Amino acid sequence: MPKISDEHRAARQAQILDAAWRCFYRQGVQATTMEQIMAESGLSASAMYRYFAGKDDIIVAAISSSLSRLGQLLEPILEAPQQCSVPALVQQVTTAIESFTARPGYNLCRIALHGWSEAQRNERLRGLMRDFYAAFRDRLADRVRRWQTEGALDAAAAPQDVAQTLLSLILGFVVQSAIVHNADPAAHERGLLALCAPPPA
Repeated sequence: MPKISDEHRAARQAQILDAAWRCFYRQGVQATTMEQIMAESGLSASAMYRYFAGKDDIIVAAISSSLSRLGQLLEPILEAPQQCSVPALVQQVTTAIESFTARPGYNLCRIALHGWSEAQRNERLRGLMRDFYAAFRDRLADRVRRWQTEGALDAAAAPQDVAQTLLSLILGFVVQSAIVHNADPAAHERGLLALCAPPPA
């Protein structure tokens, strides 16, 4: 059998994962079968199993790939040197998530809910998500410390407390996008500005 090049392997894996996302969107993660992923991808069983041992491996690879790409997308926002308010940062992050999750024929926000549910029974997936969100929360805490240094946030606030609240806001945006379907990054910014504004005299 000829050796598969890295480029060919990556292209086939991407083809399988994209097919899996479409199936997960229509049927849910648990209900989707390997046969459905094969049919969606257009690959034979022998070709499919050359790249993934089974559905659990596809699930972990799909979510790992998605989280990795999302993390790369959010990194410049968190590391931007210019001063940025809390509401503006939340708006930038949720806008990036909105753009990243909208795909032709499916949306990753809805699939994320299935993934969170799947993580309750899949230890590999739970560890993957736990590490990603814990690291993201730590990055948010670093940003909080910058706000405190810049005088934009109370220096007495615990950075991890603020980061935990920000993460809840961001994940709440994902939930609303998946279920309510009209979550708006600009509305998140306006809402935070209203909550942070001093009451009228």
